[in-house]
Amino acid sequence: MKQLLIAGAVMTGIFAGFTSDLAAQKFGHVNAQEILLNLPERENAQAQIETQAAEYEQEMARMQQELQTKFADYQQKAETWPDAIRQQKERELQALDQGLQEFGGTVQQELQILEQELLTPMIERVQKAIDEVGAENGYTYIFDASTGATLYNGGDDVAGLVRAKLGM
Repeated sequence: MKQLLIAGAVMTGIFAGFTSDLAAQKFGHVNAQEILLNLPERENAQAQIETQAAEYEQEMARMQQELQTKFADYQQKAETWPDAIRQQKERELQALDQGLQEFGGTVQQELQILEQELLTPMIERVQKAIDEVGAENGYTYIFDASTGATLYNGGDDVAGLVRAKLGM
């Protein structure tokens, strides 16, 4: 019986220590995605991406038009051409189509790389501001609400502090 009381007293002490440690922790949350989307430099980055994409689209349209023109010519004259000319025209059409497909893949990769190059400094800037807000205001954890997972439903919304740190 004495051992049970002693064990209960020890558990109560441990639980009290745990709850006091938990109470000493400060939690916050922020929607980092929303802040990132509203950074002033985000508009410039988006404009750069859209300008580059428009240039690529223009070139793809030119390439598609060339392919369509040559294909229409092929369809019109294929029956009258000797085999050697018809086979050469078919190889030419296949090469144009393959080039168009490869160009499309390259365009996607280049736009993704450009977006990453432009966004990485902004993401790092937001993360640094969140880290500084956490350190300056004594937060143990700041959860990102934009991830879709609610890790903690409570704490302080630190978005205003982060925006202020970013000069927004």
